[in-house]
Amino acid sequence: MLEIKYYDWVPFFKDLCQKILEISSSENRDYKLYLKALEIFAETDAIIKFQYIDPFSFIYALAQKNTINQLNPYYSRTISAFGLTASVPTDLIFPTPIPQTKTLFYARGEYIDNAGNPIDKNKLWNLFEAVFFNRNIDNDDFRTVLSIKNVGVVKLTQTMFLINPEDFIPFDTQMNSLPIMELENLQPVISEIMVSGYGPYKKVIELLYDSFPGCKLYEVNLLNALINSPDHFYLPISSTYLQISSNANGRDEGDYYEQFKQNNAVWTGGPAGETGAQVYNLTGFDRGDVVLIRRGTKRLGGIGIILQNGYIPNGFHEDAEIKIVWLVKLDRKSNDQPLGQRIGFAEASDLTFFRFQEQYGRTFNILDYLRNKQRTMINHTLNTHKNIILTGPPGTGKTRKALQIAQWLTTGTDHSLTLMDAIDKNIFQGEPNIEDIHEAELIQFHPSYSYEDFVRGISTTTEGEHLVYKVENKCLARMALEASLPENLHKAYVLIIDEINRANLSTVLGELIYALEYRGKAVHTLYSFEGSDTLVLPDNLYIIGTMNTADRSVGHIDYAIRRRFSFVPVPSDISAIKNAKAQALYKKISDIFDTYITSDFNKDDVKIGHSYFLGDDSSLAYKLKYDIRPILYEYLRDGVLMDTARQIIKDLHE
Repeated sequence: MLEIKYYDWVPFFKDLCQKILEISSSENRDYKLYLKALEIFAETDAIIKFQYIDPFSFIYALAQKNTINQLNPYYSRTISAFGLTASVPTDLIFPTPIPQTKTLFYARGEYIDNAGNPIDKNKLWNLFEAVFFNRNIDNDDFRTVLSIKNVGVVKLTQTMFLINPEDFIPFDTQMNSLPIMELENLQPVISEIMVSGYGPYKKVIELLYDSFPGCKLYEVNLLNALINSPDHFYLPISSTYLQISSNANGRDEGDYYEQFKQNNAVWTGGPAGETGAQVYNLTGFDRGDVVLIRRGTKRLGGIGIILQNGYIPNGFHEDAEIKIVWLVKLDRKSNDQPLGQRIGFAEASDLTFFRFQEQYGRTFNILDYLRNKQRTMINHTLNTHKNIILTGPPGTGKTRKALQIAQWLTTGTDHSLTLMDAIDKNIFQGEPNIEDIHEAELIQFHPSYSYEDFVRGISTTTEGEHLVYKVENKCLARMALEASLPENLHKAYVLIIDEINRANLSTVLGELIYALEYRGKAVHTLYSFEGSDTLVLPDNLYIIGTMNTADRSVGHIDYAIRRRFSFVPVPSDISAIKNAKAQALYKKISDIFDTYITSDFNKDDVKIGHSYFLGDDSSLAYKLKYDIRPILYEYLRDGVLMDTARQIIKDLHE
C-alpha cells in the first residue's frame, strides 16, 4: 500500500501553475495550453473538444482525474508534457470533482454568463495570475469569472485553492462548513459573495488566518476534510493533551522547531535508560490526541493533532515521526514561571496545559467547538449495523421506536454512541416526528409491493397521441442517490419500512440483497436510469424495518435476507402504562397468555403490547371492546390460544 505523504499535491500544482504562467505571457496562449492538453487528456475528454483552453478549466479538469485508474497516467503525462520536477501526488485530499461535475469554465465552447452574454476569457487569465501571486485580486475579474455559466462560488474557490493553496480556501461540496464556529454554515457567505464578489471571501480567508496562526490554508483544509470525513480517514479529536519538546535530543543538543514545522511532524530522540529503551511512553498516544509543542521551559511553539504515531507499535527508532496537522505554528513566550523539565513524549502536566491555554486561548476554543460538533456527527463506518428490523407482537411500539431512531440519526443530537449501543441503552425519548426531516421517509410494504415500486420501474405517460415509457427511480434508489452526493455524505438518511415482512422481500429487493451487505459497491439493476444500470447503497443510508412476529407471513423472510439484517426485539413494557385500571387489565391478559398459549407459539411473539392499554379510564372500555377482545378472539380462531380461554376473554372487564 502506497504511503500517503500529506500535502505532496501542493508542490505538484504549484509547479504546474508556474509552467502555465509562463505560457500566459505568450501569444496564442489559449491554443498553446490546448496543445499541452492534447498530450495529457484522452480523446473522449471534453476539454480537448475546442482548440483553446483557459487555465481554470485546465486545472479543474485535471483535478477530476483522481481515481486509482486515472491518477498515474494523467498526472504522469502532465509531468512529462510540462517538464515538472514534482512527483505524482499520493495525498488526494484536495478538491476533486466527481465524474458528473462540469469542470470547464465555458459551456459548449462559449464563455457566457447565465443570461447568455459573452464573457471576455482574458479575465480568467488575469485572475489566474493574480491568484497565483495572491496580489491585486480585481473584484471585477472575480465577479466576471463567478458569473460564467456552470461556475458558481464552490467551483471557483476550489480552483483558486488548487492554483494557490497557501492563500485561498475551497468552499468544498464535500463539506458545508469550515472548522470554526463563525463558518459553521457557508450558505450565507456564499449568498453574500454572489452579491458583493471578492470582499466577503477575503474576510473568510482573514478569519481563518487569525484562527490558525502561522498555518497555511491547505493545512486548514486538511483538518476540515479529516474531521468531516465519512470514511476511514475520519479524525476524531480526543480530549487527551500531550507535550513534546522541540529539543528532540535533549536541551543541549539543538532545537528542531523549524524541522517540526517543515515536516509537519514531531519526534524525540532521548534520553535512554540503562537498557537502551526509552524511559517514557511513546506508543500510548494515537490518532486524534492533541500535542502541545514546547521549546524548552519558557517558550511555546504551537499545537497540533496526531495523524499517525510512527512509534506504534515498535517503540523508539531513530527515523520515527509523529505526523501532525498543525492548528497553530506561533512561537510565544510563556509567563515568568518556568514549565519544568518534561523529557520525551508524555501527557501534558497541568502547568503546561494552562500555560498553553493562556497563550493560545482561541485554539482551545476551536478544539472544544470541534469536539462538540463531532459528538453530533455520525461516523457511518463505525455503525456496522445499517439494516435493522424491529420485531415484536402487535402494540409494542415498533413503528414508534423506528421513528425515534430515524429522528435521532438525522438530527443534531449526541452521536457519541453507535446506533446499536443507543438501541441497547434505549436512549430514545419523547414523541417522534419526521414529517419535516427531509432525510427520513416512512413507507409500508403490502403483499403486492414489487421491485418496480421500491427500486426502479417503468412509468407510462402520454405526449400528444403517443405513449411514452421512461424509467423512474423509486423511494430506495431516489434516497440512495441523494445520500451518495458528496455534500450529503456526513448526513444520515433513513428509510423506514413498516410491516417489512408483508411483502415478498426476495422479489422486492432483487439484486439489492447483495448491496445491503456490500455498501459502497455498485450493483446492476433491472433498469437503466440516465445512462447507468447500476446503483450503490452508500454507508450513510440506514434501512429500518418493523415486523409483526404474530403475523403468519414471517416465514417469507428467507435466510439470505435474514443474514443481512439485524433483528432487534421490541417487547411489551408495562411501565409505559400509567393508568392503574389499564395496568390491572394488562396483567389479566398477560396471565391468559401465560396459561392458555398453545405449544406451537411463543408467548413473546404474540402477546399484545402496551399500546393497547394507553389512555385514561374513559377510553379503556372502548379499547377492550373494540381493540383488545377482537384480537384475542382472532388468536382463538388461529389456534394461538386454547379454546378453553374463550370464557375468560368474554368475562374480561376494565
